[in-house]
Order: sequence, then structure tokens, then C-alpha cells
Amino acid sequence: MANSGKGRQKPKAKQRLTLKGKQTLRPHLSEGLELPFTEFLLRYGGFGPEELVEETVPSGVGQTIDWDMVEAQVDMLFDEKELPVVHRLLGSLDHLGYLGSDLTELAEQLEVDVEYVIEVRKKLMREVEPFGLGSLSQREFRQLLRDLKLDLRDHPIDLPEERSRATTPDFALELVDGQLEVNVSDKYEYLIQNTQGIPRMVAEYRKDLIMRLGKFLIQHCGDKILAHEPCFITLDNAAHELGVSKSTVSRLVRSKAFTFEGKVYPVEQYFGRSVKGVPQEELMLEIINILKSMPTATDAQVAQLLRLRRGWKFSRRTVNKYRHLVAEYLQD
Repeated sequence: MANSGKGRQKPKAKQRLTLKGKQTLRPHLSEGLELPFTEFLLRYGGFGPEELVEETVPSGVGQTIDWDMVEAQVDMLFDEKELPVVHRLLGSLDHLGYLGSDLTELAEQLEVDVEYVIEVRKKLMREVEPFGLGSLSQREFRQLLRDLKLDLRDHPIDLPEERSRATTPDFALELVDGQLEVNVSDKYEYLIQNTQGIPRMVAEYRKDLIMRLGKFLIQHCGDKILAHEPCFITLDNAAHELGVSKSTVSRLVRSKAFTFEGKVYPVEQYFGRSVKGVPQEELMLEIINILKSMPTATDAQVAQLLRLRRGWKFSRRTVNKYRHLVAEYLQD
């Protein structure tokens, strides 16, 4: 009887690790979860940037304004007399960075001349980055950029969906026969089949967890993703169901993204944390509710309503951060 296995390629043997090998591998596994997809492939797969270009997708995932940097500049550039005025101006900005209050009313509230408020506002617009904070209109903002010979942009504070950067997602969610399915990038399998040692084991580890993470997202948020509605999962719940530590889940979801119907979604936005003792998902849902009823509310007004309605004390810059995270759920 002929040997039916003759001529067949033997599968690669499962690599076994000694205790010393596991200790050597551990930092690589941790790094393998931390790195964004493109950086991971550059580090472990030897892929050149030109080999990654075709898979990059325009993404609305962006960074909002760095309020710590803004306030650091304000502290350096304004004297003690100017500070109360500039802080009131910053507190009156809308989510695009335009002034949402009347200058005369601000002057009366601060008991200073309106000309002085105008002077401080112009200094804020011209000397604090991002330039243009406190502009009264897009027309004034655009003129300021021309005067300063700066590249034109739409608003003093760009919305995340107005920014565009190249992102290479780890996986895609695809609708097949009415059901969502996970499709992990085939570059992982290519890497696994064409490497040995640590790179291969790290790729296997990451691919396995990415696949399980995608299925976990479908199980808990699939209906919400299909309906384009917010959905939040706790790290503790994910760690329990995935059979890994909470810190592993935290590293796994950080800097990861997936595609669905041509749009890129950051994985991290589905995982809630505590913000000053308040579950992140509760804070974001409350901000959504406020902005749906008051779309033009300033960050300061939203912060005030959070305090009045729920007793939560959050700064304007915290509100601004989460306002940008929930922006896509406020679109018609």
C-alpha cells in the first residue's frame, strides 16, 4: 500500500519554550501587543513602508487639542491682570474654538472695558497655539491665518473627522449573510509562515488575541456597530472572557483599529474606564444626551450641566476631550 503522506509538506512543528525561553519572550509579547499594526510589522516582519502603503486607510481617528499645552502657554504669555480675561474667553469657546459669548457681556461680567477684552482676545488668537482660538467667525479665523502666513484649516479646533491620517488596521469586520465576521489581516499569516523563533511566536500570539478580540466585540457590540450607536465594555469583562489579565487587554486595545464598511474605528473607544470615579461610558452617554438637546453648548456649559444634573465635576478640557470622542454619534 502506497504511503499517502509521501510528498506532502510537513506542517511546521509547534515551538516549545523552556522557562528561560518564556522569560526571554515575555517582553516581546508585551511589545507585540502595544505596537500599532504598521510598527509591529516593521519591527517583527521586516516589511518596508512601500509594502504597507496599499493597506493604509484614511482615518478620522485624530487627536483633539492639547489643553495642557494651551494653558501652559497662557501662563507664560499673560500677566496676572490678563489671566482672568483669557480664562473666561477660553471657557466661552465652542467645540470648534470660536467665541460663543458676547464681548460686551464678558466685559461687564469681569468689570473691565470691552476694549481691554478685545485686546486680550487678539493676543490669545495670535500668540497661543493652535492659533485662532477665540475667533468670532470662520472668516475672521481664515484672515488671521493669512496674516500670519499659516496653512489654512477649517477651524481653530479641528474635529477628529476633519483630520485624516493613514491607518493600517489589524482586522476588519465584514457583513456576511447578515452576520458580522472577523477578518484578521493576512499579513499576520504570511509573517507566521515565513519566520522562525521570537518573531513567529509573537505574531501567533498577537493574531490569536486579535481574532478573539474581534469576536468579543461582535458578541457584545455587534448590533450597536451595525446601528452606528455607542457601545462600551469594561476591561474586567473582556479580561474574564478572553482569559487574560486586565493589563493584557489594556495593551491589546491600545492603538488598534478595525475597518467596517470602509470606515476606520479605534478599538479603544469601546472600552470604558473610570474618569474621576465616574464610569467612562456613563460620562460619554451623558455628554451625548446634553449635546443632542443643546448642539451649540460650549464645553464650559456642558461641564456646568454635568455638575448640576449628576454632581460630576469635570473641567472644560475634559469635556472637550470626550466631546470629540462622541462626535460621530451626534451626526444626523
